Amino acid sequence: MDLLIEATETVVKKQQGYISANIHKSLDGTRVTNYAQWRSQEDFEAAFRIPEVIAHTKEALTFARADYHLYKVSFVDEVQ
Repeated sequence: MDLLIEATETVVKKQQGYISANIHKSLDGTRVTNYAQWRSQEDFEAAFRIPEVIAHTKEALTFARADYHLYKVSFVDEVQ
């Protein structure tokens, strides 16, 4: 989780099309989910061609498994 936060704060948030990241840790401490928002799929994919992003990803993959899924926002409900 710390690596995701560091990568987001120092590298990812500076990439074109980045909107936000919400990093969640399971209550049992065994899983971490990064819910990130990008302006487009192209911007998301382009970020993973940046050397600094590649380096952080390689480091994370030494101890974690990446399971990427892309979604389209279909509904938003907010408390006003």
